Amino acid sequence: MSEPIVSVEDVKFSYPAGVSALKGVSLEIRQGEKVAILGPNGSGKSTLILLIAGLLNPTKGEIKVFGKSTSSKDFPKLRSRIGIVFQDPDDQLFTPSVKEDIEYGPKNLGLPRSDQ
Repeated sequence: MSEPIVSVEDVKFSYPAGVSALKGVSLEIRQGEKVAILGPNGSGKSTLILLIAGLLNPTKGEIKVFGKSTSSKDFPKLRSRIGIVFQDPDDQLFTPSVKEDIEYGPKNLGLPRSDQ
């Protein structure tokens, strides 16, 4: 069996105000799998995705993406391979045109104009 692309092991997360968002979450996602994360508002779905993307760090436990820990100092390089699509487009689209939104990522990565 292949190594998981995403591995979440006994992850706990609390926000600075003390709100506990996740308590002991574990999961593995392997290449080719289709996964849905479902639950009511406030159940920790968005928090889990932000943790997997390395935008938040777990209070406890470990998360690996493509075999690299999200807490490693070289993980930001890997983050360019991870995309998040928000439920509300107003949270994601922030420039005056769709064209500018599409150009934003490659431009911020410093890619040459010919690759954009």
